Amino acid sequence: MSQRKITKRADGRYKVNYGARQFYGKTKAEAIKKRDDYIASENIGLNLDYAEMTFRDYGLNWVRVYRTECGVSQQKQYAKMVEFTSDILRNKPMRYITVTDMQGICNRLSVYSASHVAKYMSMVRGIFRTAVAEGALIRNPMELVKRPKCKKTEGHRALESWERDLVAATYAEHDFGLCAMVMLYAGLRRGEVLYMDIDRDVDFDKGTLTVRGAVSFAEGNQPQLTAGKTDAAQRTIPLVPPLAEALRGRHGLLCTKEDGTLMSQSAFDRKFDSYKAFLEQKLNGCQKRWYGKKKEHKALLAMGKALPPWRSVTIRCHDFRVDFCTRCYYAGIPLKTLQTWMGHSDVQMITEIYSKLTKEQEACDAIKLAAYMSQSVEKSGNSGISA
Repeated sequence: MSQRKITKRADGRYKVNYGARQFYGKTKAEAIKKRDDYIASENIGLNLDYAEMTFRDYGLNWVRVYRTECGVSQQKQYAKMVEFTSDILRNKPMRYITVTDMQGICNRLSVYSASHVAKYMSMVRGIFRTAVAEGALIRNPMELVKRPKCKKTEGHRALESWERDLVAATYAEHDFGLCAMVMLYAGLRRGEVLYMDIDRDVDFDKGTLTVRGAVSFAEGNQPQLTAGKTDAAQRTIPLVPPLAEALRGRHGLLCTKEDGTLMSQSAFDRKFDSYKAFLEQKLNGCQKRWYGKKKEHKALLAMGKALPPWRSVTIRCHDFRVDFCTRCYYAGIPLKTLQTWMGHSDVQMITEIYSKLTKEQEACDAIKLAAYMSQSVEKSGNSGISA
């Protein structure tokens, strides 16, 4: 490498020129190395404007540019994934990120569900794929990364029949009860429930409920009005009789703070926790803090009898939506129709739920078949027929 003029600046740093570019370092060797790295990158086709960017800067820009079709909450989730990766990689430039770096990060995610890890790896793989196309990298470091073995986590579920009955029987006794009914009988998302206005969105004559938007918490705790999670989020759903009966005579926003304004995320969470505590009280006859302290409880204990076990309510907000989808499956609703009712932009998520339910149904059918065949054998034996 031919020597170029190296000068020392007034601030003590050294500068070396290469064409129109200048490279700086605390020492001569550092300045020369930066220049030589740039020349080497030119020879292999790297674009240093991108290659020297940190993963955080490049990744957040990628989310803004290539994930515009996602809802606000989804974009926020992608941004959190980028921040998580960046915190581990620190300020390492894109071109120095290795397969080992990314395998180590993915291994850390083994405590999460397989679906969460798959979503993360898909996003990061997409970021690096774009980086290769733009010259920030020579090859995609995610190509050789293996998905870690994840622990099995309990996903969202359909409700038990007694849980549905409890919600339907008590909705008028708690100020979240009507929200629960809407999620249970129409499959709305949390944000869609918060956006819903009964006078505007419910048509009792036509028997429909129209979803026109959603409330998002993408920028923190405070609510923001959005068009919905996906392009298909705005939709019209059949208003089934139990829900129509519950909504009749009600007006205005479905779920608000006491002053009638939109709820913050923390206010909604508190309201939902209060609702679950209310359901537990209905199940057990008292609040949990008084369980075992009531007069009748003490009388049982005095007689040496055990108290019945405390019955907990483990319903999560999204479980109502899964339950709606599940019951549509057993009602024989076609896949494309349910995709519209659920507000999904594609059928993948619906297909995953239907596939799981199909396997469960096959298991039930196998038990029925075994029972039927056993009865047939018994009848043949009783008839005296020999093989």
